[in-house]
Amino acid sequence: MNRLLIAFVCVASCLDALLTDLGLRMGLIGEANPIMRFLYENSYYSFYALKIALPLSLFILAARVGQRLLIHRLFRFSAFVYAAILLLHTFWLTASINPTI
Repeated sequence: MNRLLIAFVCVASCLDALLTDLGLRMGLIGEANPIMRFLYENSYYSFYALKIALPLSLFILAARVGQRLLIHRLFRFSAFVYAAILLLHTFWLTASINPTI
């Protein structure tokens, strides 16, 4: 498994959690996922735990199963989704700093 891909997914997951929390606290965004919204409204710790646990569980699965094509594809898909989410975070952060966008 590509270590860079694994590192990106883990870092992107943490960034997603932090930026989502920042956007929610500042009232710039709303949490679209009803499960994450429930967790955020009831327990910040649970919100962060789940946001970080999901990619870590994929990492643990990869370590146990080894070099399988399905696992590699799951990591690539996760990296793609996190890249899209981080682009979305970049957009709303930029829009909040410069409202003319």
